Amino acid sequence: MAKKKKFDPEGSGYDYDAAKSCGLEKDKNGHWPSRCPHTGQLLKGRKHESWHLLEEGEKEAGYEIFKGSDGKYHSKPIEETL
Repeated sequence: MAKKKKFDPEGSGYDYDAAKSCGLEKDKNGHWPSRCPHTGQLLKGRKHESWHLLEEGEKEAGYEIFKGSDGKYHSKPIEETL
């Protein structure tokens, strides 16, 4: 039996286990969400073919991307400075 590959935040994959743990599933077009709304974890690796779209979408939504202490990428609302 083949061992399941661990999600690599720097790779080209998608963290299906984290998505399912967040209660997410693919939409009617077969697309999985890019971010867990509960934790802010980004579910695509940085080399994923649509990472650039994820970055654009997060920026447009007012979120910034950062690497967490868990080694995975997350996003959070950009804090406004006065």
